[in-house]
Amino acid sequence: MREFELIEEIRTHNRELAACGGAEVLIPPGDDMALVRMAGRRVLIAADQVIGGRHFAAGTPMSLVARKALARNISDIAAMAAVPSCAVATVALPAGMPDADVRALADGLRAAAQELRCPVVGGDVGTHASADAPLVVSVTVLAEPGPTGRVVTRSGARPGDMLCVTGTLGGGWNADGSGSHLSFTPRVAEALALVELLGDRLHAMIDISDGLGRDAGHLAAESGLTAEIDAERLPLAAGADWRAGIGRGEDYELAFACDGAPPDALCGTPVTVVGHFIAGTAGRVLVRAAGAEHDASSLGWEHGS
Repeated sequence: MREFELIEEIRTHNRELAACGGAEVLIPPGDDMALVRMAGRRVLIAADQVIGGRHFAAGTPMSLVARKALARNISDIAAMAAVPSCAVATVALPAGMPDADVRALADGLRAAAQELRCPVVGGDVGTHASADAPLVVSVTVLAEPGPTGRVVTRSGARPGDMLCVTGTLGGGWNADGSGSHLSFTPRVAEALALVELLGDRLHAMIDISDGLGRDAGHLAAESGLTAEIDAERLPLAAGADWRAGIGRGEDYELAFACDGAPPDALCGTPVTVVGHFIAGTAGRVLVRAAGAEHDASSLGWEHGS
């Protein structure tokens, strides 16, 4: 079973979560984070992991592995226009992993927590039975709504809305495992500024981890619309063509739907209008390139495949 099929199956079987348990579920599985109310306070929760050979290449410095593990979770916080509170981390080490590497991983996670203003307050360490097993770092983050109190979701785009992105696309992951996926800055400040500037004109948002094709498709699916993208408008990283910009993934920029023109930049980060949403097949993504139309609905990265 492929990643998105599995996620949808889990999501389908968890639609009634709001009716059980000690927390009131306000946003169930299916968005970048869940939102619950506990003791009268709204809390956002998400978890993600990095796996050796899948999310980072052999030989990647442990400091960068640790940073990515935390940063990709905080990118989910940005997608909801929330503010990081704290995190817990679990690590599964290959048998016999050198002590120096283990210490470097711990030091890297501590440094990332300080840089990204999200303290790591606990976790667990385990060891695989085999030395050939991959290193796995899993992080769970807690967050709170931003100053306006608004939590932005993937749903809510309307026909005629502009599809916009921050930063550049296509440079997140290179064939050798290098790329900005190891050094990106989660767009928390940009997301909070966007909510302040656009207010009710901001209708939906997501972070671009699976590629713009997949992630614009999530916005479109949750809103019951089709997304159209103009390839010539894509803000591409050096050496990337439009297919890389749409499908390579691991960019960790924001994609959002808004009514009317967005600001040209947020906190010094460029903002580009790359397309718009129209009535049509829910979740479909069309790219217009060189006079031709391409269906990009499945163009992107599946982290589980």
